[in-house]
Amino acid sequence: MTSLNEQFAGRLERLGIRIPEVLLPKAGVELATWSVVACDQYTSDHAYWNEVDALVGDKPSTLRITLPEIYLEQPGIEARIGKIHATMADYLAGNILENKGESLIYVKRTTAHSGTREGILFAMDLERYNYARDSKSLIRATEGTIVDRIPPRLAVRRAAPLELPHIMILIQDSARTLIEGLALQATQFEPAYDVELMQHGGRLQGWRINQPAQVESIVSGLEKLLDKTIADQNSDTPLFFAMGDGNHSLATAKARWEETKQELAAAGKSQEEILAHPARYALAEIVNIHSPGLMFEPIHRVVFTRDIAGLTAALKASEEIAGIEPITEADLQTLLASPAGQNKAGYYDGQQFWAISYKPEVKKLPPGLVDELFARFKASEPAARIDFIHGWEDNKKLAAEGAGCFFLPVIARESLFGWVQENGPLPRKSFSMGEAEEKRYYMEARRITAG
Repeated sequence: MTSLNEQFAGRLERLGIRIPEVLLPKAGVELATWSVVACDQYTSDHAYWNEVDALVGDKPSTLRITLPEIYLEQPGIEARIGKIHATMADYLAGNILENKGESLIYVKRTTAHSGTREGILFAMDLERYNYARDSKSLIRATEGTIVDRIPPRLAVRRAAPLELPHIMILIQDSARTLIEGLALQATQFEPAYDVELMQHGGRLQGWRINQPAQVESIVSGLEKLLDKTIADQNSDTPLFFAMGDGNHSLATAKARWEETKQELAAAGKSQEEILAHPARYALAEIVNIHSPGLMFEPIHRVVFTRDIAGLTAALKASEEIAGIEPITEADLQTLLASPAGQNKAGYYDGQQFWAISYKPEVKKLPPGLVDELFARFKASEPAARIDFIHGWEDNKKLAAEGAGCFFLPVIARESLFGWVQENGPLPRKSFSMGEAEEKRYYMEARRITAG
């Protein structure tokens, strides 16, 4: 019997995608404790992850086969990674995961804050992805990639038999017909999961799409969008898939794929055998940038330091700043959410909120300017540490732990594709899609080793 990937081979290759063999928890696995939020969330909130650990207990969970980044710089990281790999093997060998075969997954996520966001789970072709600043690949980074952040993630993926996706990739479909149109067909799809997520994550539903006619409709819709993108950008090297969330996870998958190609070549494998290896692909959810349930949110900065006064003084002395004025918290929130706030930032020293205005001749975006300020400050205060925080309240509360809190605007979604196509990636961690609890929760898995 011809597989779906064989039936659509040339068309999928042009689009830079593949239909994955999806692994899902078997019947009897409690989905509410199986599914946990993306590992790059709550990176300074030990209480959150302690609560998750208590909720999961001894039950099968993606908490045990992913690495929350809060643990990256803690002692015992090698042992923790080894435990992840061992647990993955146990879940594959035991009565936990089941291969559902080649399937697209239509995903519906409903949260109190943003409403309903929809997506389609694909395997993305890493041969069509390049995160370099001058990349012209079909799948492209929208923010700067910090190469130093790849090695610890690579240590997890290198010996892992499985991947679990928290990556979301954006397409432009202003008519909202391709993904959003699937809701009308959901009764024709096979239900895959339906769960109320822990820690205020909302409801997660999924349906398997594995019939040729159903896949044909989606592939055809993507082809039409690609043709339109080529025309709109007037380019034979268009930005078609733009990274939304999980930039460093996809970069890690790319790094592992490049290693894998070298290993397979050294073992005498043919080019055909190499390109057929499952590590060539990475699972990701494709989401429409125009989805009404997709909220573009800023990613704020917090600087932990023993010298808050020195940080505040360094900020006020920055050459890029035109002015820094006291402001109420409410007025700062309003300012940064307005068009006038696109080239401004906010700061909170634990006592006072400040509005930062940058000189008009400074052409850099506020997230990059705050990062540059931190780099200069760290040169005189080596113990200082920066973190990237999703959510206003989550950022503000860290002032109580000895931190200066920076609040940032977010680029208008209508500008994202055009900016990246013209200027390359935005500064790292420039935007987020939704609040922290709205990030992708782990559910599906896919094998990334042969055999």
